[in-house]
Amino acid sequence: MLAQAILLMVLIGMIAFCGTRNMQKAPLAVRADIGIVIREDNVMTQMALKYVENLESASQVCHFVELSETEGFEALRKRECVALIVLPEQLIEGIMNGANPSVEVYFPEDAGLESMLLRELTESGTGLLRVAQAQIYGAYDTAVQYGMLDRLSVMQGEIDSYNLAFALDRLAVYKEETVAASGRMSIVQFYGASAMILFLMLIGMAVYPVMQRAPSAFRRQLARQGTGEGWQCFCKWFCGFLCMGLLGLAAWMVIRVTGLFIPEASSLMQTLMQGTKDASHILAQTAAGLMIVVTVSVLVYFIYSLSGGRTAAVLLIFLLSVAMLYLSGGLIPSVFLPAAVQVIGDKLPTAYLIGAAGNVLGGYHEETFRQCMIGMGCYTLLFGLASYLFRRRG
Repeated sequence: MLAQAILLMVLIGMIAFCGTRNMQKAPLAVRADIGIVIREDNVMTQMALKYVENLESASQVCHFVELSETEGFEALRKRECVALIVLPEQLIEGIMNGANPSVEVYFPEDAGLESMLLRELTESGTGLLRVAQAQIYGAYDTAVQYGMLDRLSVMQGEIDSYNLAFALDRLAVYKEETVAASGRMSIVQFYGASAMILFLMLIGMAVYPVMQRAPSAFRRQLARQGTGEGWQCFCKWFCGFLCMGLLGLAAWMVIRVTGLFIPEASSLMQTLMQGTKDASHILAQTAAGLMIVVTVSVLVYFIYSLSGGRTAAVLLIFLLSVAMLYLSGGLIPSVFLPAAVQVIGDKLPTAYLIGAAGNVLGGYHEETFRQCMIGMGCYTLLFGLASYLFRRRG
């Protein structure tokens, strides 16, 4: 028992550690050191440079280093920087008065990945600036031609707004989609469904006296009297099913009665139970609850058939309950788990059990109900057949 308990703690700790490590943000693979040469010590130029350095998109990839012109070309020759940007004198003033001085960008020969990426971005930015300048000059010529100089500032403002939105709008690259970590259920319903499944599975540790394997002599005596191995297995499972169902129903009634007398518990129950009042939906929710108990009881019966002994069976039920619930997102929503864990967890029986419990608590949902009922039915048949084979061989 001590060795199995230690193994349980080690396994759960490894799962939690791996999940936490994979949830951490991985650093960017590209990191570009860029040299900056400022030919004039101008306050406006320094302000513009600081603005670019603090941009989120630029600061995550680019690291700007201010150098003299000699140091910059030497660093470029030694490939200590992926590019060298030379800012001319009166840069900001030239932009404001229309002189548009050129910014010189130098790249090393046989440039690597970072330099190639930066070159493509620079060329794209140059093309955008050419288009913006053509728009501004075209608007100015049009305003002069048709005597609309009083509307020129409005036209230029609209052009600037359009170009800024085109260049800086993150929606042009990313598509926003709001998702809930708990799916269509609220957080209270999600953890309520998970707690329901965990409670039912842990109840399985208490039904060992009725699900344990009978002595071989007694089984042979029953067989001689016409009670086959299959019927014996069914009766054992059915006794466990009734016990788990009654214990689960008793716990549910205690919670409901508590909610009637304690205001805080009453508000929690109202948040937890938001099902529909339609008769067909209530019938479907009842069927889902009944199928949950059937699947859990068959799973527990399979574990008892597989383990053979009480101590090993109880520890195995606890281990599998916590591990499967974790992998299926019952403890931490699956969207926060690694992709490989999500793929495995979505196929475990606990994933279908939690989904069915969500139907019971959060209201009937046809697609989820159908998927969960099919999944639980397949696992029930699988565990039932495996239990029969194990009992027959034993």
